[in-house]
Amino acid sequence: MDFLQKGVLTLDDPFKLSEKGFFMVATAIPIGGAVLGGLSAMAKSISALYGMAVDINAYLDKHLTEMQQSENATIARTGRVLKMAKDGFGLGYLSSVTIIAAGQLLLGNPLTAVTTVASAVTLSNPIAMTCAAVGAIFYGWGALTETERQELLDKLSKGLEIGIELIKSLLSFVTEKTKELLSSKNVEELKKFVGSAASLFGKTLGDVTHKITDVVSDSFNLFKRKSEDAIEKTADLATTTYDSVKHAAGKATEIAIETVEKVKSKTKR
Repeated sequence: MDFLQKGVLTLDDPFKLSEKGFFMVATAIPIGGAVLGGLSAMAKSISALYGMAVDINAYLDKHLTEMQQSENATIARTGRVLKMAKDGFGLGYLSSVTIIAAGQLLLGNPLTAVTTVASAVTLSNPIAMTCAAVGAIFYGWGALTETERQELLDKLSKGLEIGIELIKSLLSFVTEKTKELLSSKNVEELKKFVGSAASLFGKTLGDVTHKITDVVSDSFNLFKRKSEDAIEKTADLATTTYDSVKHAAGKATEIAIETVEKVKSKTKR
């Protein structure tokens, strides 16, 4: 199901839970693929993040099909990039898991334990999380220093139990195919997924892309949110003060009227 097109979630906040509290429960049918017991530690983290039942192959096949069938061009083309990686490298679920894991690390997810918040929002919209992972690779991989890249590669290699050169090939493939298949509008939309997902792990869009424009935008948005909060608090205070003044004024008026009536009464006598 395409949640973005069904109106449950929007691109403005792809990780916002629906007001009805709707969650998509991932289901998978064992078809002889990888089961949880045979997965690497990092693959198990991805499986937990997405709430995969048992068979990771079946889940990802269904997941990529849903993405490619989306009416949203950004989602559909991102799904196609992942499907091309899956078919081209002939690694089955491992290509998708490696790409998602790399993106998650770039987003700030340590993948050592899946947080309750991250699990909840991923279950509500797993497609958004996958788009965020691909977007993080597209925007964040090239922004790392050589030392940071090596550290990331080492962590992925150890966690997924695969070679570093294979990981580098997959990340290069994703970057190049994203450039090739997604329009400038599409890749800008990916930023929304990246920003929303990164915030789940205490990071901002600028932390991922390292672009000065995004850093400035993050600062402006933070200032804007703080200003809006301050205005809201000031408005609340003003309303409370107004009510108090109004009440006091009302009492004063009542006293004044009573005084006038007393004066009139004395005059008549």
